[in-house]
Amino acid sequence: MKLLRTLLLATWTAVAALASPARADDGVLVFGASGQLGSEVVRALVAAGYPVTAFVRPGSDRSRLAGLGIDFATGDMLVADDVRAAFAGRHYTAVVDASARGRAGNEFYPVAMGHIVAAAKASGTPRIILHGSVGAGDNIRLFPQAPFGPMTATLAAKGEAERLLRESGLPYAIIRNGILAPAGTPATGQAKLSPDERLMRTVTRADLGRLTVECLRDAGCLGKTWHAVDESLPFPERYR
Repeated sequence: MKLLRTLLLATWTAVAALASPARADDGVLVFGASGQLGSEVVRALVAAGYPVTAFVRPGSDRSRLAGLGIDFATGDMLVADDVRAAFAGRHYTAVVDASARGRAGNEFYPVAMGHIVAAAKASGTPRIILHGSVGAGDNIRLFPQAPFGPMTATLAAKGEAERLLRESGLPYAIIRNGILAPAGTPATGQAKLSPDERLMRTVTRADLGRLTVECLRDAGCLGKTWHAVDESLPFPERYR
């Protein structure tokens, strides 16, 4: 009985830690933080009380992050030493990857994820949330009606990044989006995460930021691939 009580207490403590408000040492490292999606993720994390370190390229436009009171780490995600340096001497409770390849080739996605996974393991960071795309990897087979066209190679590379994360042994969650509402579209508050990988819908970046925070606080979010859906927003019927 004593052993059972000890195990139950340990389980309750772990779950409570995930559900409780952010503590002062619950830092989150966000890759792609200066982008349209990444900046919304940062805003949501800051509003929830998480200390944030934004990983940005040297010379990148930080205007979307102005006035948020966050820390910065600079570097190139394709350079392993730069990614490792972002973890050095800091404590993070989680990493969020909301990056995009920019001018780099499609190899950006698996290479960058490989560097993140290696650095996270070395530093003891407990979990990674990856913002990906509907149609990544084998998921593309579920959407024969969608005109992915030139995006096919990019989605294959994103699928490889997902595979690296799943096989890393680290706790993770993958949040895929289908069609993003125009930048600056206010959150509807109606978006949710669905385990149904056959769904592709429109979602706002602001709602993706909120869903990121909710996923961080919910142990049940981990170890799964989610599709972000918002039935309150218009979506082309031909893609359904």
